[in-house]
Amino acid sequence: MWFNWLTALTKGVLLMAIQIVTDSTVQLTAEELATLPITVVPLIVRIGNQEYFNDGQDITNTEILTHLINDTELPKTSQPSIGQFLEVFDRLGQNGDSVLCLSLTHFLSGTVNAARQAADMSATDVTVIDSLSIDRGLAFQVITAAKLAKNGAPLEAIIAAVDLHRSHTKIYVFLNTLENLIKGGRLSKAAGGIASLLNIKVMGEVVDGELQVAAKGRGKKFLNKQIDAVIDDIKAVSPAKVGLTHVDNLTTVSEISQRIKAALPETLVTIHEAGPVISTYTGIGALAIEYYTD
Repeated sequence: MWFNWLTALTKGVLLMAIQIVTDSTVQLTAEELATLPITVVPLIVRIGNQEYFNDGQDITNTEILTHLINDTELPKTSQPSIGQFLEVFDRLGQNGDSVLCLSLTHFLSGTVNAARQAADMSATDVTVIDSLSIDRGLAFQVITAAKLAKNGAPLEAIIAAVDLHRSHTKIYVFLNTLENLIKGGRLSKAAGGIASLLNIKVMGEVVDGELQVAAKGRGKKFLNKQIDAVIDDIKAVSPAKVGLTHVDNLTTVSEISQRIKAALPETLVTIHEAGPVISTYTGIGALAIEYYTD
């Protein structure tokens, strides 16, 4: 079972640690990063001829908003290189530790493939998992994996917990336009349909790792109706964790947070600014509601 590692400890067996690696589309708080064995490998953002690491320092959330508003050309993004992952895997495994790498969904990036190729090249024992998620949904899996790893859980127990989180997480994305997703190749014109032409408001849902258009309609009234329905679902299932992510839309997500906390005071709700990669494809005003149910 999941706690068999305690038997090994009582027998004096020295167990090497498991290090958790993820990518920079994850939404983690400063406290989570400081207290848990998590290493974040940054994706890359290109603006014109300039290349930046999506690490919160090379280019900030505020700086990317300026480019999204003022530039005629959409910024470009790319997965971390195999070399980036290889350096991290080798460094974390120098003392014999193993690595569990949780990547954003392959439907939105080739990051997981770069991690797998690096794992094959590394001398470290590395397991790579496609989270089929992103943003705070990815964080739910990463945090649970890191907490178990910190407490000495074996790999099979951590993977089982990650699988459970994946199957119990819902992610809804609310967009003012699909233009950026289609331009960036993250959604086909056929999937976007007429919404991309008429600037119709859109609610997307991540289903088995793929972003799908769940509903579309005209005006803010439509979008607010969809948000109300998701909040009602959160109230009904009483999730343990809720993440709210926004692109220059703090007023709306703060109001959503207050409504959830009023109905479910014990529910953990965190608010996050979208990073440069996610902001590039969702556009100004976008928000996401992500929640995990036990």
